[in-house]
Amino acid sequence: MSGKHCKASVTNVKYSIYRPAGNDTAFVYGLEYTQEQRKKINDLIMAKHPNVEQVGFIELNHKPELQMAGGEFCGNATRSAASIYLNGKSGDLQMFVNSKDLINAGVDKEGKAWCEIPLYHGDDVIIEKEPGIFVVKMNGMVTVVVQDDKAKKYLDDRDNLKSWGMNFIHKYHLEYSEAVGVMFCEIVKGVIKINPIVWVKAIKTLFYETACGSGTTATCMVEAFLKKQSVKIDILQPSGLIITADIIYEEGSFKKATILGNVETDGKTYTIDLEREESMTTRKIKAITPDKVRDFVRAYKVFCNPPYCEAWTDTMIVEEYIELTKYGHVYGYYIGEECVGTVTFRTMLLKDGHPVHYENPQKIAYLADLTVLQEYRGKGIGTELMKYALKVMKEEGYERVYMKTLEVGKSMSYGIAVKLGFKLLEGVNSIDKMSRLQEEREEEDLKIYLDREL
Repeated sequence: MSGKHCKASVTNVKYSIYRPAGNDTAFVYGLEYTQEQRKKINDLIMAKHPNVEQVGFIELNHKPELQMAGGEFCGNATRSAASIYLNGKSGDLQMFVNSKDLINAGVDKEGKAWCEIPLYHGDDVIIEKEPGIFVVKMNGMVTVVVQDDKAKKYLDDRDNLKSWGMNFIHKYHLEYSEAVGVMFCEIVKGVIKINPIVWVKAIKTLFYETACGSGTTATCMVEAFLKKQSVKIDILQPSGLIITADIIYEEGSFKKATILGNVETDGKTYTIDLEREESMTTRKIKAITPDKVRDFVRAYKVFCNPPYCEAWTDTMIVEEYIELTKYGHVYGYYIGEECVGTVTFRTMLLKDGHPVHYENPQKIAYLADLTVLQEYRGKGIGTELMKYALKVMKEEGYERVYMKTLEVGKSMSYGIAVKLGFKLLEGVNSIDKMSRLQEEREEEDLKIYLDREL
């Protein structure tokens, strides 16, 4: 890889501050920032506005999308962003949040903003760790709910509530989660009030929040779980305002969760200066992490172009990314901050009727995809990516690798694979049914298979 040359630059970052149920949230205009830059912007804004508890990134001239500085899911930020995209007017939309969740959100006729909460559907959604203390899992957030009887002794020592919250996070080994909330509950005039302590791993923030949408949801999920029925409950926030959670619980499982509440803003646009170094020549192959999944989406869309012309949506590509990272790896080739190609592999697929058979499938890697953006082809990038993947496979103990591709002469990856020692598996092929972009038609592709020893 080539050396690094940088030039210093100053970017004028614009943002506004919104208050969903009193939970001050800054929204930066622009989605192009790296994770490191988002962290810097987060810290600069919080230093300038000590009341701000979280920072999100949006782009108004863009399909609705929200990226949180720490990659955590935030219900209050999501419903506020919906209000921003709708200009405060009633309506519904779908928003891509943190490059992985497509969330329904909107503003009702009374001007209150709402959003659905992405639910986790495993068998361990709610676990009672000890009487009156529950751990609730949601996508992008884990919450400890300490019910009022148990919470009283901690609330009597409110000055140390953040320390008590971190004690629970460590006690239940939750510190590796993206974000963790601890809700200390109390009853005020017959209404449940939460006292939220929220920790975000990526940006290392710990707040006693003025309001918490995810914590509100988790608290109400516990109520539905104990009552074994759907509930709709007004939850009092430390700000003195209400967030309403509507939990649909049927046949022993959670079907849907929605939060609703007021969103306010001072109508001002603020600015800060971000000093950054822009890489001019750095080239690097590195894992594409969840906060960079948009890089994978962009690169993967080469399959929407000839000769493939496949009908891949952003959501479908994100689902492919999740599946690949669950059982394997996704790497990107970066020139500066731009991802110009990807390579992915995973442990051998075990499916009925699979045309390839090996004695020890757990020792076999499957090279899933190789992509290079059209304008960067012919520069050896695809070869570098495949070599890198083969090196990692060998280091991880795989003994052989196989791949499938279009018929000879129809794909970039075939020529690279042969150059790197792959051999055609004679007589082994499969027919894949593919949806095409043109005329939304479905066609059949003949796929051939190659393999090599590692």
